[in-house]
Amino acid sequence: MEGLRMDFHAWRHVFKLDPNKRLEDEALSALIQSGTDAFLIGGTDGIDAENTFTLFNRLNGCGIPVALELSHPDQTIRGFDHYFIPTVLNAGTVDWVVGHQVRAFERHGHLFEARHVTGQGYIVLNGAAKVAEVTEARTELSLEQVVAYAETGHHLFRLPSLYLEYSGTFGSPDVVKEVRLAVPDAHLFYGGGIDGAEAAMKMAAHVDTIVVGNVIYENLDGALATVAALR
Repeated sequence: MEGLRMDFHAWRHVFKLDPNKRLEDEALSALIQSGTDAFLIGGTDGIDAENTFTLFNRLNGCGIPVALELSHPDQTIRGFDHYFIPTVLNAGTVDWVVGHQVRAFERHGHLFEARHVTGQGYIVLNGAAKVAEVTEARTELSLEQVVAYAETGHHLFRLPSLYLEYSGTFGSPDVVKEVRLAVPDAHLFYGGGIDGAEAAMKMAAHVDTIVVGNVIYENLDGALATVAALR
């Protein structure tokens, strides 16, 4: 789609939309007009091809890149501007490191163009989050261990992007800052607890891209303020 900011390296702000959550048309329209750089579709509970496709159709042609966080092979549909395939670096089971990803390519690899697919190294850091439960993530980590996971993903696995996932709570800016210092040339995403302008600016100071999700469904004005804060 010509003219869109298709290269995720240029994204400073992303709204993450959950196909399993209700979002009124008026709210979606406000998000589209907000000035965000991209939409990321993804979630943990109740995600399937049907509700993913429904949400994708509502965004299709909106003039903003729409990416899919491919967390389960059954969720794959064609047509997205970009596909992020997560590998949870601190998962407690190998399936979330290199299991579901292999099955996704086995079933749907013919749908992907290499330039539209990005491996994303997740470090899940909120033990109370659903994603931590599902992936059996080891979340009780020292600062040194978090940094080591980031360095492993970036230097050893050569992942194009890293994602610090605090899903449902605001993380430690000090931890995020140390990861930034350890891997300064990695493209770093942050998600979790960004509920307004102040939180957005605090984390955006240390990462390339902030991902705003839950607040969309709890406080739309707060979600919109996160875009304005970075402009």
